[in-house]
Amino acid sequence: MCDNHSPHESFFLRRLMMWVYTKWVNDTLDFYLFLGRAGRLPVIGQAVRFFARQYGKYLHGGRAATVEECYEIITQARRLTVVECACRKKFQHCNKPLKTCIGVDTGAEVLGEIKHGEFISREQAEQIIKDAYDKGLVRSITHCATPNIYVICNCCTCCCVPYRLRSEYGVETAIENGRQVAFIDIDKCVNCNNCRKICPGQAIRPDMGVVEEDKCLGCGLCVGVCTQDAMTMMGREDPYRETSPGVVGNIVMYAVFLTVILPIALTFKALRR
Repeated sequence: MCDNHSPHESFFLRRLMMWVYTKWVNDTLDFYLFLGRAGRLPVIGQAVRFFARQYGKYLHGGRAATVEECYEIITQARRLTVVECACRKKFQHCNKPLKTCIGVDTGAEVLGEIKHGEFISREQAEQIIKDAYDKGLVRSITHCATPNIYVICNCCTCCCVPYRLRSEYGVETAIENGRQVAFIDIDKCVNCNNCRKICPGQAIRPDMGVVEEDKCLGCGLCVGVCTQDAMTMMGREDPYRETSPGVVGNIVMYAVFLTVILPIALTFKALRR
């Protein structure tokens, strides 16, 4: 059975990957940050960064998204679960709400089993997304074995490991730019700087009426804080697309997980005891 056949596929190796991430989530987060720091080392750093970017692209990574995009995924989901944000629970750099991560389909089943997540309705999931948006959290649609979505994270920039991997260590595939980009209507803008202050990518220059597209995550937070309706979201000229690795790619991907990533992660965990 190929994992490409359906976004709801419960392929056992993908389920195993999710089980590992979820069961040892704190160790997983520390391991990812370890990879990020290793990417700065001389000689081997470039190879580590390449590996980390490929890992994020095909195995465990995601993209930013607007509220409306998340609603669309929720509408199509067969099962949903809410659990606490692992990053905020671990690092506690802010007092943003904890119960904001929404497991989708197989992800909901695994999170429900291991983290005792609460199964929720579509309406409840939409309310969680809206409340998180109002609190200034960034939505990240996360895959486990691309293109299969397994969780919608509502992240803060101070605790979120994928965001830190992107902003501090150059692992862009941990959380890639979404399908939309912000646009300023300079005729309506009064240069209040609300959009600039909330932008997680530091992409907005309201004094110049400019949004740096490569820095804009596409989260839409700027739209929510603009009092003049000067900010809107538009589709990118080169939008993010889920990339399926194909049959051969899937074989390689799972082989790498079983023979390289899993043994390294288990060794990392054992050494930390």
